[in-house]
Amino acid sequence: MSPQLGLLVFLPAFFGGVHPLVEDIAPTDPHIRYVGRFDFQDPKGPRCAWSASTVTIDYWGNDLRAHIADGGQNQLQVVVDGMPTQIIRLHKGDDTYLIAHHDTPGAHSVQLVKRTEVFPGVTQFQGFELEGTLIHPKKPAHVIEVIGDSISCGYGNEGKTKEEHFSVNTENAYMTYGAIAARALNADLVDIAWSGRTMWPTNSIPEIYDLALPPDKSSAWDLSQQTPDVIVINLATNDFGKVNPDEKQWTQAYCAFIDRLRKRAPTARIYCAMGPMMTDTWPPRVHALSTLKTYLREIVNMRNDAGDSNVAMLEFETQNLERDGIGSDWHPNLKTHQNMADRLIAAIKTDLGW
Repeated sequence: MSPQLGLLVFLPAFFGGVHPLVEDIAPTDPHIRYVGRFDFQDPKGPRCAWSASTVTIDYWGNDLRAHIADGGQNQLQVVVDGMPTQIIRLHKGDDTYLIAHHDTPGAHSVQLVKRTEVFPGVTQFQGFELEGTLIHPKKPAHVIEVIGDSISCGYGNEGKTKEEHFSVNTENAYMTYGAIAARALNADLVDIAWSGRTMWPTNSIPEIYDLALPPDKSSAWDLSQQTPDVIVINLATNDFGKVNPDEKQWTQAYCAFIDRLRKRAPTARIYCAMGPMMTDTWPPRVHALSTLKTYLREIVNMRNDAGDSNVAMLEFETQNLERDGIGSDWHPNLKTHQNMADRLIAAIKTDLGW
């Protein structure tokens, strides 16, 4: 018996695992962690659409491959032992992808993170091939849920200029403010975001919030899963994009959404955010940022007066083109997302002591 083989024979007892050395792994194997919203109705494997949906596989061994079906537009960020490695540009149809390669066996943690948002379509994980032994991955201590629009998706955050238009090649949900903050705070991220979405009245996130797969209205999500400890609502940029919405109706819709969130997460810290694209200079003459600040202050005060002291405002600094640059179509770039993450991390540490 070779030293390597002998080591593998004793690994299940050493790591507390139950899997023997395997080649084919079912996508529903209990050792695999799916973080975010996945639909498990299809027997071929779980499907996801939301940004930053993540598959985590911990193992002892060499190579890991994944069988994935896609419409041909989505991209995955591969993260091996905490370091981002390759970007997988998924092909149309079913295919097999080499996720990680190691010349000698060892303990590894691999994540597949959906870089792209909802509209490029659904990605399905149909199984894995592993030269090694699965290990139960560790579960982070906390869950952060971000609810937003294109900013929270990472739209154009890898773009170099404001003149660049949207491309799946420059959208990176792995490097959004929510994802950066979650990694820094030992938390899972659930990213419920879609470009162009609003709080109210149409094309809103609240109208699709309960879905596992936003394009599929039959894909109801079990809201008892992954109860968040922190919820960041970053919806307003599109609501105030042309004119300011009606104060009474918009604040009522916002409060009604908080009520839904509170029923699901009674003890969560809820932040009502002002995004970095908000200013008082655009649109002209409407003072959108100041108006939003007034609306959110009113919402927070109403919640606090009603006895819910766990709702607060969170103001992200307006992006600074001269100092930090800018991404595609005027969206925040990687530097601004880092600035936002720093602000969110500081707020959570101060308020919750993480």
